[in-house]
Amino acid sequence: MTFSVGRSLPGVGSPTQRNVTMFGIFKKKTRRAAAEIKKFEKRDLAQAVINAAYLVAYADGECEASEKAKIEQVLRNQPALSAFTSEINAISATIIGQLDTNFKIGRRAALREIEDVKHDTREAEDVLDVAVAIAEADGEIEPEERKVLEEIAGVLGLRLENHL
Repeated sequence: MTFSVGRSLPGVGSPTQRNVTMFGIFKKKTRRAAAEIKKFEKRDLAQAVINAAYLVAYADGECEASEKAKIEQVLRNQPALSAFTSEINAISATIIGQLDTNFKIGRRAALREIEDVKHDTREAEDVLDVAVAIAEADGEIEPEERKVLEEIAGVLGLRLENHL
């Protein structure tokens, strides 16, 4: 059985309908791909925010369960992390493990993750703002926390004073 160009196949519709359907599918796939690319681009921001939060929490060398719970609450309410709600625990577990095992190595790893967003001023400011919020969670910024905040601000190329 042969068909000429432009002739309909039974049950498939006209050539125009097939093209519209094909382009509709292509459009959906393109939108999904664009969303995934955007999410991938924001992964550095998510990692930087989470690492900064825990680096501040560990400023005194340890992070109590109540501090971790507060951090998780702050992180879950960050618009920049909304696409990463399922990954927050895994990213948090990684940095917690590193900081608990060897603070010096964990600190360096966290600062490297934070440094990944220094090229985008808005993202860098978001990271520092979350870090400041974590430091202020108990009502005041301790000297150890301020030192860590200054280090984070320095890595990001920002002035801490502008975010307090």
